[in-house]
This record gives sequence, structure tokens and C-alpha cells, in this order.
Amino acid sequence: MATHEHPMEYLLFLKYVNEVDYFEAHEVLEGYWHSDRIDFYKGLIQLAVGLYHLNSGNTAGFRQLLTRARQLLMPYAPEFRALDVKRVLAYVDDCLERVPNVVEMEREDVKQLGVEPIQLWLEDGTPIPEVVPPEFLDGEEADE
Repeated sequence: MATHEHPMEYLLFLKYVNEVDYFEAHEVLEGYWHSDRIDFYKGLIQLAVGLYHLNSGNTAGFRQLLTRARQLLMPYAPEFRALDVKRVLAYVDDCLERVPNVVEMEREDVKQLGVEPIQLWLEDGTPIPEVVPPEFLDGEEADE
């Protein structure tokens, strides 16, 4: 893909992940994935949903989704669509090492594990939008 020609859904995914809004990240990219069904996007969706589960204390779901994200993203390393996939995979590996293989944990205990939110950017310099375009807002948000 040429520089600065990324789908808005991909850019919004990055924005939401960076804001630790994993549910919205998954929602916006899942909609796009239905039209561009490559495992790269599915892997990113699995990452976001897994991190959402971790923040809810569902460590079993987190581990399952991050393991799947790793499998889906691995063929796209080291870089794909201007994302440093190798760095994302290192983050996934670090998370899987930190989070014990248990079914669930209290949210406060999860915070003690030291899993930092991931920050994503594009290596081609494409800026991440600061504002969500109106056509991507839900009805309630567009009225504000």
C-alpha cells in the first residue's frame, strides 16, 4: 500500500487501541474486516478483544485470544501495512509471559501484573486521527 493510503477503519483502530478503548477498536476494524478478509486484520481484532478481556479479569479468554492473534499476525512480520508487526508480536509474547494461565483474576490483581497498554503507530508516518470523522460516529456521539 502506498504511503498515507490506509483505510480510515485501520487508522481508527490504532487511535482506539492507543486510547485503551479496545472494544471500539475491535468494533471499527471488524466492520472493515468483513470487506477485506485478511488474517492481518483478524489478528489485530483478536489482540484488541484479548486486551479487553484482560481488563475485565478474564485471563483465560485473554490468553486464548492473544495466542490466536500471534498465530494470525506471525506471517505478516516484520512489517505489514506500515505496522511494525514484529514489535506487536514481542508485546504479545511479553503479555503471555506476564499473565498466569488461570481462568480469571480480580481487576486489581490484573493491574499488578504490569501489562502496559500497547501504543501503535504507522512506520510510514501516516498520522493517527485525533478526531473520529462524523460518518464513523454512533448516533448518540454525533449529536454531541
